[in-house]
Amino acid sequence: MTIPVIDPAALAPLLHGWEEGMLYAYLSGRMGYAVADKEYRSAQVRVGDFCFLAGEPDAAVAAWQPGRMRPYTIFIPRTRDWDSLIEQVYPQARRSVRYAFRKDNAFDAAALHGFAAMLPEGYLLKRMGKALYRQAEQAGWSRDLVSQYPTWESYAARGAGYAALQGNALVCGASSYADWPGGVEIEIDTHPAHRRRGLARACAAALMLDCLSRGLYPSWDAANPVSAHLAQTLGYIAAGAYPVYELSVQ
Repeated sequence: MTIPVIDPAALAPLLHGWEEGMLYAYLSGRMGYAVADKEYRSAQVRVGDFCFLAGEPDAAVAAWQPGRMRPYTIFIPRTRDWDSLIEQVYPQARRSVRYAFRKDNAFDAAALHGFAAMLPEGYLLKRMGKALYRQAEQAGWSRDLVSQYPTWESYAARGAGYAALQGNALVCGASSYADWPGGVEIEIDTHPAHRRRGLARACAAALMLDCLSRGLYPSWDAANPVSAHLAQTLGYIAAGAYPVYELSVQ
């Protein structure tokens, strides 16, 4: 049996020391929701496409789904004790790897300014405003740049992002996927026709500088080796790869 968690602080003991930006967003009360067993020994926390499993492995907690199941979910267990249970409950889930980065990086501001200025001819770097927010939410490739902010007003209040434009068209962006009082979790997306041109690097560097100027930490967690390499180019220090499970529902 599972119960909804009303107060995120109730899960602080289970999540303490787990350095994940989405969990910071949940614990701050800004984003996400959670369920737990009645004794709060096991919990599932969801923020966007991410599902975190903490505490003692529990089949009911692992199997819980929102009323409308998301088409794509990334299951991240805190300990390897959850692996066999995830595989049992979600046999169609695919085991994959993500790449974590330390949260105590000392970034080189001069280098970031240089990267932000390195745009190919024909492209313009611009801070995300209302019109770009609208563009991002309307296309499948760019939707996650703003997907966790249901309105422009919510994004304007807590989110931040930079976009690369060709003409007036959004072709790449770096934006906050989640946020908490001390930082943001960075999301980067590039239109397939505009990849490998340095656009993601420029957008990410601009967003990082913006965050650092406001005392916010720009958190990075990479979904693949390309993203991991970009993070290290920008000054992040690798903390190691870790296994996750990806579930797609048609």
